[in-house]
Amino acid sequence: MKTNILILFFLAATSLLFGCSKDKNDGPGTEYTYKLSGPGTVKVQVQYTPTLTNPNMTEVPDETMYEEMVTPPWQKTVSIHKYVSGVGFSASVSEGSPGAKYTISVLSNDGTTLKTADFTLDAYGDGVMLINYYRNQP
Repeated sequence: MKTNILILFFLAATSLLFGCSKDKNDGPGTEYTYKLSGPGTVKVQVQYTPTLTNPNMTEVPDETMYEEMVTPPWQKTVSIHKYVSGVGFSASVSEGSPGAKYTISVLSNDGTTLKTADFTLDAYGDGVMLINYYRNQP
């Protein structure tokens, strides 16, 4: 009998200790900001991981915007559920000024740069860059 009470007490204490812990990313979402800089002389096609806050979503619905034609400088903030492992961001320029330089970045909610890349348009004025940021990687 004493053994059963001791086991029950141990199980209750363990569930209280571990059941109430909070991870720093335990909220419904973490915000990321995509940022594009460069000459504002042409439209740039950007594609990005959109706001995803439903942990059961297995694909992005057709009506969700995740591709836009924009003019630099540009930025957009999205919220990503804690179970989504990362985000992607790309920019593509066609018929721009040869040699023009662009930068794309993924920023954390406090403005820290998590991932960034530069690209230069080729002799035809074309260029493309893609970056991916994955959470919890060294």
